Amino acid sequence: MLRASSKLLATFFLAALLAGCGPKSTPDQTSTEPVVTLDDASAKLPEAAAEVVIDETGPAGTLEPDTLGPGDGANDEAWSTELPTSSADGGLVVHEWGTFTSVQGPDGLSIGGLHHEDEALPFWVYRRNWSDPYNYFFEELPEEPLQQLETPVLYFYSDTKQSVKVDVSFPEGIVGQWFPDAASYSPAVGEIAAIASGAMTWDLTLVPGLDPATFVPVEPDEIWAPSRRVASTPVEMTGPYGTVEREQFVFYRGLGMFDPPVRVTSAAGELQITNASPDALAAVFVLRAGTDGGTVTALGPLPAEASFELPVPDADAPLATYVANARAQLAEALRDTGLTDDEAQAMVDTWTRSWFGNLGLRVLYVAPRGWADALLPMEVAPTPTEVVRTLVGRIEAILPEEDLALVEALHEGKDVSPASLGRFAEPRLRHALLQLSTPAARERCQALLDEAHATP
Repeated sequence: MLRASSKLLATFFLAALLAGCGPKSTPDQTSTEPVVTLDDASAKLPEAAAEVVIDETGPAGTLEPDTLGPGDGANDEAWSTELPTSSADGGLVVHEWGTFTSVQGPDGLSIGGLHHEDEALPFWVYRRNWSDPYNYFFEELPEEPLQQLETPVLYFYSDTKQSVKVDVSFPEGIVGQWFPDAASYSPAVGEIAAIASGAMTWDLTLVPGLDPATFVPVEPDEIWAPSRRVASTPVEMTGPYGTVEREQFVFYRGLGMFDPPVRVTSAAGELQITNASPDALAAVFVLRAGTDGGTVTALGPLPAEASFELPVPDADAPLATYVANARAQLAEALRDTGLTDDEAQAMVDTWTRSWFGNLGLRVLYVAPRGWADALLPMEVAPTPTEVVRTLVGRIEAILPEEDLALVEALHEGKDVSPASLGRFAEPRLRHALLQLSTPAARERCQALLDEAHATP
C-alpha cells in the first residue's frame, strides 16, 4: 500500500513538471607480494604519474584470503573476470560509469555505517522509501553497509528508435534509488533480509533527437545536471499510470556489502596502497584536501598483488590549482577506459565537490573492467555491439593522527559532535569506539554514534 500510494504521488509530481516544460580479520603483515616504493620527491609530482620501482622482496601487508572477495568468503579469483564479447546485433552501444565508496581505518579494514547521503538527488527520483530520508532511503537496514554504490549512469547510442530491455543484478547489495522508473525491482519493499540479492529491470525506448526540453527541469548547479551533458541517445519510459518519463540516461544507486581487495594502510606518516587482487588497477590517485589547499598524486597503474608505498602527502597546493590538476588527470584516466570525452567530463563534473572538495585523504582507483560484471551483472536486449563499463573505487582513509585525536577527545570529555566529523562521522565513531578504555568515554561515544546513525 505504501509503495502504491508513494508511486502515485511521484507520478503526479512528474506529470505536473512535464506538463509545464564491520571490520574483518587483521591484515597479515608478513606477506611477500611486490611493493612499489615511491621516494618523497616522486610522490609529490601532481602533474604526472610517479616513477616506480617494484621490489619483489619487500613486505606488502596483504589480507587473509577470506577478506578479499565480494561477500561471504569469496576469494581473489572472484575479482578476475574475462571481458565479455558483445555479439553484433547492429546499432546499439552502451556505456556506463559509476563509483563505489568505502571508509577504511589506519589498519586498512573497512568500516560500516555508509548509509548517509552526500549528494541529494531531485525529489522526483524513485526510491524504496519515499517518506523518510534516513537509511539512504531504504525502508530498513538489517546490517551495516560497507559500500555506497554511487551514481552508476547508463548511456545508450542508437541511430534509430528502438526498444531496449536492461537487467542489472546486484548480488552483494540493493539498489535504493533510480530513474526512470523500473519495470520491476527486488527485493520487494519490506522484504529486505540482508543487503544482497538486488535486481532492477528497465523497459525503455531509445529516441534519437528527443528534445532535452522535455526532461524534468533541474538547475545547472544541481548534482543531476552534469550527467545530461552527454551526446547520447535519450531514453523514454511509459509508466504504469501512463506518465511518459524522458531522460538522457538511466540512473541507479544503492548500498552494498562487497569489500574489494584494495587496502589503504597508514602509520608514522607513511601510506601503503595494496592491490591484493589478481587484476591490475589501471590508475590510482591519492588526494588530500584541506581548508585552503590540496594535492593530487597520480601513481599510475598498480600491478596485481602489489603495493604502492609513499609519504602521506601534504595539502600544500593552492586550492584552485589542486582542483584543476585533479579534474584533468581523472578525466584522462576515465577516457582511457573507453568513455567518450563528454562522458568522462560528466563524471568528473558530477564528483568534483565530493572527490576534490571534501576535507580529508582519499584514494581513487579505476577498477578492472571485469569487476563491473562481477559486482553488477548486466544483460541488455538487443545485444549491444559495444559495452563500456567504468567503475571508480573510492576509499576514504582515516589517518592515525585523526583517529588518535578523536579517541583522546572522547576520553577527555572535549566537545565532539557528529557534524564536526563530517560526512563519515559514523564510521569514524565506530572505529574510535573499539579503542576507548573507560566506560564513560564508551558511553559518550555510543551516544554520538546513535546520533550519527540517525542522521540522513
